[in-house]
Amino acid sequence: MILYLPVYLNILTACAVCYGAPDDPITKSLNMSILSLLLTIVFVLSCIFYGIITLIKKSNNIKGV
Repeated sequence: MILYLPVYLNILTACAVCYGAPDDPITKSLNMSILSLLLTIVFVLSCIFYGIITLIKKSNNIKGV
């Protein structure tokens, strides 16, 4: 297995975002896909945070009654 390592090292390369030309359409599309995935994660986490805050406020209203 260790003997095959130099063969695999020549095959492994970075993706177009890290290694490619900055003006290439593939690089631009990968950058936009990374951005859209990041925005999706931020949206989902903010919805979870909003839900937790809403539950805390409702539980405080019940305790105050």
